[in-house]
Amino acid sequence: MARPKKAGTSTAMPGASSPLTGQIEKTRSRAKSYVLDLRVKSPASRGYLGIDGLDSAPAIVRLAKVKGLDVIAITDLFSADFVDRMVNAAKDSPLTVIPGVSIRCKVGTCDDVVMACLFDEATNSESINAFLAALGVPQDPALRLSHRVTKPLAELLAILDRFGGVAIPSRMDKTPNQKSVIPELVESYGFRAFDLAYMDSADYFKKTWPKVQFQLFTFSDANALAQIGSRTARVKLTAPGFQGIREIVARQP
Repeated sequence: MARPKKAGTSTAMPGASSPLTGQIEKTRSRAKSYVLDLRVKSPASRGYLGIDGLDSAPAIVRLAKVKGLDVIAITDLFSADFVDRMVNAAKDSPLTVIPGVSIRCKVGTCDDVVMACLFDEATNSESINAFLAALGVPQDPALRLSHRVTKPLAELLAILDRFGGVAIPSRMDKTPNQKSVIPELVESYGFRAFDLAYMDSADYFKKTWPKVQFQLFTFSDANALAQIGSRTARVKLTAPGFQGIREIVARQP
């Protein structure tokens, strides 16, 4: 296994300054704080608890605003059916909606690895469906419920890169079987951002990789209006929306 890259390593001489150092400091000074919930489901998810007679898309936008959210991502399992409606509902709102989808795949002995795949704001449902098709996901919604992407993770990530997306492993600390593949995700695939089920799982990352810098979140995984924003992250981004998120969740080579 490849060893994780140490955080903060540099080839510059101690005390030496460089144009790059100045650029980094300027970038940091320009960073703004945003409140994110990057795991929000919609009526496209089975079991979503909607309210009869209420249009869910504008309702989600209104509630996100009430809860002080700046950015949300729509991440239904193997479905992008609600993405376009959400993006349109937020057009005249300060809320940024990140198009996304959750997928379930296999890594090592664990066949319950969930990835929240996020794309830039211009991505529509058709493009995400093309991504799912490239992964071999069946079109029949009934077949998707129990589906697992069987492609090797390296191939899956290459396809995601081709579609301009990024992935965040989600709830991998929920069961011992899921937790068992975290070292492979970190050391072989360079993941540095995780959406955790339990925030105290951050101690596991600190103890196991004390010199590696992670972005550890606990998003809501909201399956109902009332759950949106129940768990959020306040982070500094050098650019709003997907561009800034891509920077902080990027995998390390």
